[in-house]
Amino acid sequence: MLAINTAFSTANLALKTKEGKVVLRDIEDKSKHSEVVLKTIDEMCQEADVDVLDVKTVAVVTGPGSFTGLRIGTAIAKALGCVNEKLKFVSLSSLELMAFIVAKKHLCNENFVCALNALSDLFFVAYFDKTGIKLKDEKMIDKEQFLKIKEPIFALKDDLKGYKPVEIEISCQDVLEFAEKQEKTKKFVTVEQLEPVYLRLSQAEDNLLKKQKKID
Repeated sequence: MLAINTAFSTANLALKTKEGKVVLRDIEDKSKHSEVVLKTIDEMCQEADVDVLDVKTVAVVTGPGSFTGLRIGTAIAKALGCVNEKLKFVSLSSLELMAFIVAKKHLCNENFVCALNALSDLFFVAYFDKTGIKLKDEKMIDKEQFLKIKEPIFALKDDLKGYKPVEIEISCQDVLEFAEKQEKTKKFVTVEQLEPVYLRLSQAEDNLLKKQKKID
């Protein structure tokens, strides 16, 4: 299992061999993700004494997240799929990953919301029960809607400054455990289905949201 999270400023990489050996790496310099991630995966395979072609499953966080970061993660996964036709893929939601962390650490004993700042007073949110099960599909909302949320809000560290959410951080181990949990559900996707979900709306989507708001 190779798990890749390049959705945010710190990239999380995790490799687990069939013998159970685990190699974890964080890459904190966002500007160098495009240069370093693939090289780091190669180094991790060498440390684990496995060939990258021996990897059976690749789990990649497909968003919501940063434009460049998600393109890097999905591009690497697709490249690996080109050289290994038997490779299985798992698409991971960043909001569901956050909820998994909240539930794993027992940070909330009631329904809660995970949120990501999409800038320009827009937010990606998803609702979960206390066990981390998603109750509503993730969606983009504006500031007015965000401020009306009554449930506890969890966000990444420093992502929602000024809104006072409960802050969490994502570790490589978290990504690996979540990826393994999703793999067990056998909800694999094709390489073509590894499509990024970006934090920022396209201009057309932004215009549509504004139009819908006027209608409401």
